[in-house]
Parts: sequence; C-alpha cells; structure tokens
Amino acid sequence: MTLKRAIITSLCLFAFFGCGDDSNKKSEQNSSEPAVQSKNLEENASKDENLSKDTLTPKISESAQQSDEVKDISLKLLNGTTMQITKRSNGFDVKDGKKATLYVFFATWCPPCKAEIPSLNNLSEKFKNELNIVAVLLEDKSEDEVKEFAQKYKIKYDIAVGEGNFLFEKAMGGIKGLPASALFKANGDYAQGYIGLVPEEMLETDINRAIK
Repeated sequence: MTLKRAIITSLCLFAFFGCGDDSNKKSEQNSSEPAVQSKNLEENASKDENLSKDTLTPKISESAQQSDEVKDISLKLLNGTTMQITKRSNGFDVKDGKKATLYVFFATWCPPCKAEIPSLNNLSEKFKNELNIVAVLLEDKSEDEVKEFAQKYKIKYDIAVGEGNFLFEKAMGGIKGLPASALFKANGDYAQGYIGLVPEEMLETDINRAIK
C-alpha cells in the first residue's frame, strides 16, 4: 500500500511540474517569435546577393503611379550639384537631362553593393556619353563619411545623399532589397529594374537597348 501511494504521488508531481515547464517554453517561444520573424535589409541583402533581374524587379508600382504625394524630387549629389526630378506615370523626367540614367540604390554596409562597384565604374566609362549612373544612398551618413567611402572604393559615378533619396525611393514604390537598380531612357521612360547583384554583361545589354 505504501509503495502504491509513493507511485501515485510521484506521478502527480511529474504531471504538475511537467505542465509548468511546457507552458514556460511556450511563453518563451511566443515572446521570441517577433525577433525570428523580423528581417532587416542587411540580412536580406546578404541572402539575395545572387538574385537576377528575373527574380524581383523594382519598378514604379501602381500605387506609386496613382499617388500624388511625391512629384518633384531633388537629389543632392556629392559633387555639389543637384538633380531635379519630376515623377510621371511611367518614368521620371530629369531637368536638363539628355542621357539615359541608371539609379542604383545602395548602403555602405551592404557587401553586394560594394561588389558591384567595379562593374558600375566600367559601365560609367564605357557609356559616359549616353548614360548617367547615380548611386542613391539609403542610409543616414554624413557627406564626409560618404566621400570617404567613395574614395576607398574608387567610385567614378555620381552619388546622391540626403533626404531626397528617401523621397525618391518612396516615389519608386519602395525598394525591397539592396542593391536595387532602375534604368530609365533619356526621355524618362522606365526601361528595366533589378534586385541583387547583376552581371555586368546583363546591364550592358539593357543599357544598349535603352540608349537606342
């Protein structure tokens, strides 16, 4: 009889403490779910660095086309000049613009953004008479910090800094990963968009089409 009572008591204790431990684990798992689900651009960029233009294409979304929130945008370039841009239904008109333009959205912490710099340098030199390349920084950095970054990586094309960059990103309909690029013809019409690190040959082919 004593043995029977001991077994029953042990089973009761096991059941009690077992339920308590399980509920604690569940509460811990629930509390950690937002951290697991949340992703920042840096993590996405490192995962998506080999994506091609066929995966996700940044373009002027329908909501952005219909919105009147952002129409006129000023991009402050690191060389001291300013680009005046006006949004329209399927493109962006650049004041006094006579060339096609490749806008490259980037951040200084983004490894694939750094990896594409040599290709962009090559293209900026090859198409210097037909194409402007403008790197649009989506990061809060001082001009001195950006200049230091540009010198370190020997960037030969224009870099835009400041609040206008985020307005431009909004007018584009939002950028879902870095690096991201959007190519526009000389008349301002949208030509092609890319997410991730794009082969230089692919960009060159699309640029040749855009400048014809």
